[in-house]
Amino acid sequence: MAGDHGSQAHVVMGICLAFAILTFLVLALRLFARIYVLGKMGVDDYLIIGAALLAWAFIGATIAAVKNGLGSHIKYVDPSLLLNYSFAVWLSSMFYLACLGFIKTSVLLFYTRLGDRYLTRMSWIMIGVIICQAGSFVLVAAFQCSPVSKAWTGTGDGTCVNINIFYLCNAALNILTDLLTYTLPVRVIFKLQVPQKQKIALGFILCLGLFACVSSIIRITYIPAMLSSADYTYAISGAMYWSVIESNVGILAASIPSFKAIASRFLPRFIGEYSSGRKYGPWSGNTDARKYGSGFTKVTDPNQITMGTMNQDDIAMGTQIGAGERDNSSEDRIIIPDGKIFTQTEIETTFETSNDFDSAGERAHRSKRGY
Repeated sequence: MAGDHGSQAHVVMGICLAFAILTFLVLALRLFARIYVLGKMGVDDYLIIGAALLAWAFIGATIAAVKNGLGSHIKYVDPSLLLNYSFAVWLSSMFYLACLGFIKTSVLLFYTRLGDRYLTRMSWIMIGVIICQAGSFVLVAAFQCSPVSKAWTGTGDGTCVNINIFYLCNAALNILTDLLTYTLPVRVIFKLQVPQKQKIALGFILCLGLFACVSSIIRITYIPAMLSSADYTYAISGAMYWSVIESNVGILAASIPSFKAIASRFLPRFIGEYSSGRKYGPWSGNTDARKYGSGFTKVTDPNQITMGTMNQDDIAMGTQIGAGERDNSSEDRIIIPDGKIFTQTEIETTFETSNDFDSAGERAHRSKRGY
C-alpha cells in the first residue's frame, strides 16, 4: 500500500493533486483576464487551455500508475497490476511531451505580440522547431514498438526503439529548447517602454520559465536510474513528480502576463499604472482599451511614428498637467492596442508675468487657473 515499505507513492500523489489545483486556479485567472477584463482570446490562450488539459491527463495517468504500483518497491507490487502500470506510464509519456510543446508554443506566440521585429522573427523560427520536436517525440513515444502493444506488454514478437536513448535525448533537447524559449526576450525587456515594476514582473516570468527548465534538468538526473534499475516502479518516482512540476510551472509562467490585465483594472497602483492620481493605460475608463492584446506595452521604433498611423478609436489616453509660474508642462501617455504605436510626449512652455500686477492680483490669477 502507498506509504508502506518506504514507498514514494504518497509523495507523487501529493504533488500531482497540488499542481492539478494550482493549474486550475491559474487557468481560471487567465481566462477571467482574457474574457472578462480584456474581452479577447488569442491563439496562445487556446494553446494554454490545451496544455492544461494535457497536464491534467498526464497527472491522471500518473495517479493511475501510482494505483498500480508506481512509487512502491517492485517486490511489494502485485504482479497482476504491472500491465496496467506499464500502460499508464506509456500514456503519460505522450501527454507530457505534448504538454511541453503546447506551453512553449504559447509562450513564443505571446512574444510575437510584444512588437519587436527581431523577437518576432526568432519566435516564429522557434515555433517551427518546437512543433517539429514535440510532434516527433510524441509519435516516437506512441509508436516506439511494433506492434504498439509491445510498449506496455513487453512480450511477444516485435521490435522497439532503444527507449533508454530516446528518453535521454528528448530530455536533453527539452532542456535546450526551454533555455532558448525563456531567454529569447531578455534583450527586448530592457527596451520595453514600461514602468520599472512591469520590467520586474517580466523578469519574474522569465525566472519561473527558467525554473521549469531547472525542473527538467533535475528530472534528467533520475532517468538513468529509472532506465537501469530492477526496482523500476520505485526508481521512476522522482522523474514522474518532477515532470509534473515542470509542466505545471511552465503553464504558470506562460499565464502570468495575463494577470497584468487584472492588476491594471483592480490594483493599478500595485504595478505603477497611476500618474499623479490619474489612471492611465488600457483601463483608463475608455472601453476601447478592451481591444488591447498582450497586456504589456510594446517596443516600437520612434522613427516610424506618424500622425497617419494613429487610429483614434484605438487610443486609450491619460493626461497629467502641472505648472508653476515659470513653467507649464504636459505629459501624455498614449497606448494603442495590438502593437501599433506607443508614444510618450512631454511639452514644456514658459510664460512671462507682467510687473503691472501686484502680488495680490497675481495670487488671485493663479487661484483661478487652478495651479
